[in-house]
Amino acid sequence: MGATQFKLLYICNGNNARSPLAAACTSDLLSGTSQNGGLRWDIGSAGTHAVNGDPVRPDAVRAAHDLNLDISNHQPSLLTADQCADPDLILAMSWEQVSHIWSLVPQAWDRVFTIKEFVHWAQRAPVRPPILFPDRLAEMRDKIIQAHAIRKRARADYGFWGGIRPQDLNLIEPNGKGEEAWTALAKAVHALVSDVIMLLRGPEHQEAQPIARSVSKKHTPRARRSTARAKARR
Repeated sequence: MGATQFKLLYICNGNNARSPLAAACTSDLLSGTSQNGGLRWDIGSAGTHAVNGDPVRPDAVRAAHDLNLDISNHQPSLLTADQCADPDLILAMSWEQVSHIWSLVPQAWDRVFTIKEFVHWAQRAPVRPPILFPDRLAEMRDKIIQAHAIRKRARADYGFWGGIRPQDLNLIEPNGKGEEAWTALAKAVHALVSDVIMLLRGPEHQEAQPIARSVSKKHTPRARRSTARAKARR
């Protein structure tokens, strides 16, 4: 019997910087991990406005090199509706891309997040015992279901953005800000990807260690209320 696959698709605008960098980070972080229960990861990337065959941005290639990754041979490809049908999880770099995917494939809405948004909601999902699931793939898919359910509840309570500042959903390219800014972007992508892997694989399988957090809790209404109560007690 063949191995089961978890399909993960990264999306940005041109598929020539952020999304191929995220895909490369994911492959690299998973390269030294065990394939639990025969599970394999199918990792891809595309762009909402990519031009097929365009080169990767030199800034992104240099930033990837700083992480000992090589994305120079990546060939950008334009996102199609068919590409959104199979992935278990689609992670975009900005809300604009999420909106584009939702309009392209409305039925995929519960599997599409910005990468920062997914980390934010999945961190709030309870850890369920592995015994509840037939295999690792089902357990990982359940984490996505939980993240979406928490997002829906937050929107019901706090409005469309669920208590997150809209600007905190996005991972923006540092255009015109120099090499150091691109290096910082690459490190941020690596940190977010590491968090995604850890959240999906669960606390028992933490070979990929998180090195940052995407959305600060202090920006959520619940956290603001907790802070206010603490100040009142003092």
